[in-house]
Amino acid sequence: MKSLATLIKLQKTRVDEQRLMLAKLQAQLEEIQKRIAELEIRKAREQIVAQEHNEARTTYGAFLKEAVKVGRELDKQRQIAEAAIEASRLKLIELFEEQKRYEIAQTARLAAEEKEERHRETVELDEIGGVTYTRQKK
Repeated sequence: MKSLATLIKLQKTRVDEQRLMLAKLQAQLEEIQKRIAELEIRKAREQIVAQEHNEARTTYGAFLKEAVKVGRELDKQRQIAEAAIEASRLKLIELFEEQKRYEIAQTARLAAEEKEERHRETVELDEIGGVTYTRQKK
């Protein structure tokens, strides 16, 4: 019984660790999405400035080229982060299912032990009753 309890405790630790990893990955994705949004805002601002000021038009092309490059890189990072999150979720599901299997096995084992104990008690009480009946008959 101790080995199953130890396995359950170990599995709960693994589940908790995986939850933390998933939370970190989600935080990374949120940060990437924030950077993408900031880049889009900056592009919109630069476009407005370029439309209003002739001097800014000369550098807008180079800015836009670099912004597109950075945007593509951020998009790649976002895709990688999303894939990592999905893999982490699947791993969490797997670990949680394994934990539940151990808990169900432990519950079944406890029920079987309790049933066996009740059976032993019944046999013992029947034996006592039989001996008592035999003594009373004599």
